[in-house]
Amino acid sequence: KSNAPRDRASGRRAFGMAGCFACHTYAGEGGAVGPDLTGAGSRFALRDLLEAIVDPSREISDQYGTSVVTLRDGQQLTGRIINYTEQGISLAENLFDPAQAVKLAEKDLVSIAPSKISLMPPGLLNVLESDEILDLLSFVRAPSARP
Repeated sequence: KSNAPRDRASGRRAFGMAGCFACHTYAGEGGAVGPDLTGAGSRFALRDLLEAIVDPSREISDQYGTSVVTLRDGQQLTGRIINYTEQGISLAENLFDPAQAVKLAEKDLVSIAPSKISLMPPGLLNVLESDEILDLLSFVRAPSARP
């Protein structure tokens, strides 16, 4: 069935089953932690989309990456810096609840470096069958926002 025409409605269901809507917006629906995937088919080649899904840490956009903050006591925290002042930073460790940001004083900071690990966990496609994966790719690559 892999060569059959793709079912975009099935692809939308697979997008939900794999948890994509939790972080990604598609056609005005979903989260905002990751990039909006509406129109991704016109911006990315099929191979690039599949690689980004299979190996999300391979290339991380500055817009969606996180930082690893090392403190004087040796503790390391990972999150998105949402405020940076002379006094210190506010670090959102849980991007689903950025209001719970941790405030860290400048004097306690040793280093801030980009994280090499994507927020998008690997293995999201493991819950899907091969035809569902192909349908999901068809859904994301569709020129219109409607399945």
